[in-house]
Amino acid sequence: MSELKDAKTWGGIGSILTIFGLGFIGFILKLIGIKKISEATGNEEIYNKYLWAAILAVIGLLLPLPGLLSGSIAGFGLMGVLAAILMIVSVYFMKQSYDMIAEETGVAMFKTAALLYIIGAVLMIIVIGILLIFVAAILETVAFFSLPDELPGKKGQTPAEEEVVF
Repeated sequence: MSELKDAKTWGGIGSILTIFGLGFIGFILKLIGIKKISEATGNEEIYNKYLWAAILAVIGLLLPLPGLLSGSIAGFGLMGVLAAILMIVSVYFMKQSYDMIAEETGVAMFKTAALLYIIGAVLMIIVIGILLIFVAAILETVAFFSLPDELPGKKGQTPAEEEVVF
């Protein structure tokens, strides 16, 4: 069950780095942490949802670049709107992943962080969204470091004990 302990370390350090402006490195470390949680729980959908969130976030970040580099305000505006939509969809996939992590591990802080992320992404149009995303990132760090070393209900059980039904 060391995957969960490793996930705590990878994800926690990744989210701290993200808060302090090293987003790409933190992003990679969180992706590794999510993969380890997925392996520990046996639920590959956790990682798949987060991977989709990651892919959409990268596309959303790169989408407005051609319009920005060409100097066309109209092109940047249209691509900016598409990027914002992609980012919201990305955060929705992340929320699904974090909700599954909360259910599998019993760390409800993941649900709270995910909810704040999605509300912050929608409210990014007004400045309050940035503050909510910052708070969500802090809660995400707390959630990663709150992960148990073993999954709830699995301590000390042998495979034979798990199968017994009375």
